[in-house]
Amino acid sequence: TAAHPNTEHPTSPRAWTDQSSATMPSYTSAQQKTLSVLPHITGVLSLLGSCSILYDIWTDRKHKLKRPYFRILLGMSLFDAVTSFSTSLSTWPIPRGTEGVYGALGTTGTCTAQGFFNQLSLTSSFYNLVLAAYYVMLGTYQMTDEKIAKYEPFMHAFAILPSMGFAIAGLPLTLYNNANLWCWIAAYPPTCEDNSGRHGDVPCERGHESWLYRWLFFYAPLWTAIASVTLLMTMLTLSVKKEEKQMIVLQQEYRERRASFTEGENGRQNSLPSPPEKAHLARTKKMFYQALFYVGAFYLTWISGTIARLVQLINGKSYFALMCLHSFLTPLQGFFNFIVYRHGPCVA
Repeated sequence: TAAHPNTEHPTSPRAWTDQSSATMPSYTSAQQKTLSVLPHITGVLSLLGSCSILYDIWTDRKHKLKRPYFRILLGMSLFDAVTSFSTSLSTWPIPRGTEGVYGALGTTGTCTAQGFFNQLSLTSSFYNLVLAAYYVMLGTYQMTDEKIAKYEPFMHAFAILPSMGFAIAGLPLTLYNNANLWCWIAAYPPTCEDNSGRHGDVPCERGHESWLYRWLFFYAPLWTAIASVTLLMTMLTLSVKKEEKQMIVLQQEYRERRASFTEGENGRQNSLPSPPEKAHLARTKKMFYQALFYVGAFYLTWISGTIARLVQLINGKSYFALMCLHSFLTPLQGFFNFIVYRHGPCVA
């Protein structure tokens, strides 16, 4: 069915909110089924990936949990598993009989629960920022694991406490309602207000000013995390490039020193040991690529949602293809992390 139109100008910040909520365009029955089924598949894949990481770390916890890398990954995978399970439920927790939603089988209570855990997906984004910071501390500032461990409690607190606070705050505000793809921050009934915050023809029973809370509780923190991760990766890239240039100079000096040696009595040329900086650079580059792959997984998870919102900012429209990518990619963070963890260049 057709959704309540968004009367705000598309370039207004208020209009740039979740296109999966009350302003979704009319989709056919087949399209509704597609959008409902996709998170069931990708959410389960992400859940399996996150649980595999948790199992691998926990079964070797005596060794792996001595390192900040594995402890950070443990925290990130734990929250990934929780939110992956939540998104894998897709439209099931949405109250039964909700118009225009395929597969709605739940109640207000189940919808509230799913919305709470979906909001916790922000924790995984913050953990991606923490992981990027760990790589910068390790690679750019040459800090040891022992020194990084002194800062680690604050890193975990940064990842968990704000996102947990946002999620809990949404409960008394009754923010978690039908958002069409799943339950999240939305107004109920959908026609009580549009994405500009203008009141409709019926009063809101739940989710007052939901457009504002989406910005405060999710979009602003998420995009701040994305920008911060990009900045940290730029710092790491520059430090690796600088180390490569220094290595080139050292190799040239090494070759000149070796060429100056005369041959020994047995006619064989004396040799110098390979400079230790070469092994250090090789390890640094492996660490850099591992960090790059984790960040790539982070970007891939959120790129479709970001593009969809950019499109909506420009012309105020939501396209089915972008919505499919959004419902397909957003639940996959844990699966992408598992691929990097198992098959990426490991330096841990």
